[in-house]
Amino acid sequence: MLQTQITPYLNTHFVSSSIVARMGALFGESRDVREVLISPAGFAAEVKIDDAAVKAYYDSNKTRYLEPESAVIEYVSLSLSEVAAAQVVDDAVAQAYFDKHKAEFGSEERRVSHILLTVDAAAKPEAKAVVKAQAEALLQQVKANPAGFAALAKTRSQDPGSAEQGGDLGFFARGAMVKPFEEAAFALQPGQISGVVETEFGFHILKLDEVKAVDFASQKAAVIEKLKRDKAGAIYRAQLEKMGDLAYQQPDSLQALAGQLNLTVKTGAAMGRSGIAGDAVLGNAKVLEATYGDDVLKKKHNSEPVELSAGNAVVLRVKQYQPQRQRPLAEVQAQVRAELTAREAANRAEKRGQQLVADFKAGKGVDVQTWGALRKVSRRAANGMAVPELRAVFAANVGKLPAFAGAHRDNGDYVIYRIDSVDKALAASAPELAQLKGMLGEMSANTVLVSYLDELRNRDKVMISQQPADQ
Repeated sequence: MLQTQITPYLNTHFVSSSIVARMGALFGESRDVREVLISPAGFAAEVKIDDAAVKAYYDSNKTRYLEPESAVIEYVSLSLSEVAAAQVVDDAVAQAYFDKHKAEFGSEERRVSHILLTVDAAAKPEAKAVVKAQAEALLQQVKANPAGFAALAKTRSQDPGSAEQGGDLGFFARGAMVKPFEEAAFALQPGQISGVVETEFGFHILKLDEVKAVDFASQKAAVIEKLKRDKAGAIYRAQLEKMGDLAYQQPDSLQALAGQLNLTVKTGAAMGRSGIAGDAVLGNAKVLEATYGDDVLKKKHNSEPVELSAGNAVVLRVKQYQPQRQRPLAEVQAQVRAELTAREAANRAEKRGQQLVADFKAGKGVDVQTWGALRKVSRRAANGMAVPELRAVFAANVGKLPAFAGAHRDNGDYVIYRIDSVDKALAASAPELAQLKGMLGEMSANTVLVSYLDELRNRDKVMISQQPADQ
């Protein structure tokens, strides 16, 4: 029903060619500008804020000087990785495990070079026979001079990916190549040359350059690390259970727990309910939930083990809690005075900037002012200029150049732009005008549609259905 009502607004809005041309000219226009910055820092020394003003501002803005609640926790952490690092695995045990589970630690890889003569898989038998005969002739050359394999591959191989490298395909394991090629490659001994091998790509001659075997020496560290983690898993789970029992049995301290499990009690920084971003413990949502829960915060108990991630857990307690408090004037007086000084300095910078803009427009002081480097800006390419400043530059009257515009920045600076030249837009192409027309039509249609929907809401009471979408 609603779709039927809004479709006319979406599909029947037109934009005149004159508007499109005008907007194209506006978007394409660019202006060359220089800037000068008026900083509040240059006015701060002359600003004097008395005690009465400080107190008046403080009394009117006390909520700005509320110190949020915070908690300092102490905690002990249990890590599967640390438990694993403490385990010892005998070399003989590691060797025996490797011998039974070689497949877990990778597979043998072979480095092969080849010469390929291509032929379409759908080629007629007689065409294939011609290419195969050429491959057989090449094979005889290779056998007569094995050391010349790479040179022959560069000149004769039709594999663009490897010919320049003398046919070198690099290392690969089983499953990386088509079956006939793989079978031939893994049947060779290092340095051995195959016969002619046919695949869907054509006819190959292979040479096995090197074998990278998976042996215990190369995998020893990985084997030991795996066995350590395997041993540590059961130990970690047992310690985690014991950590929970001790935290419950002696809920008013972490010392006994730390002593029995040989853990270190750590103290975190003060944190609010949102925690400390980026900290693995103090920024963890589960830790924050436990910290500000009734059992830990109000009853002052140890928490249950809190799982930070797989294989990492902590038990915590609140060491210190500071409820929200109003910071007194004496404590924040310097801060308030600094804020008022900065505000007044910014006001003076803006007034000075506005006066300079007026003077420049009147032709006063333009040439003696030191201006920044020239840069080109447009409505499409701001070149680093903030949107409010860009609007000010393009709102300036450029009937007489140089023209001037000023803008206030959020940090208190006031920037003045000198507009030295204006470059009119080049004539837009037909595709560009069509794209712009579509964009303007969509924008206009959306504006009208929003107005229509607002009118419907104002006229009729809107009821939001609470039924599931599938009913």
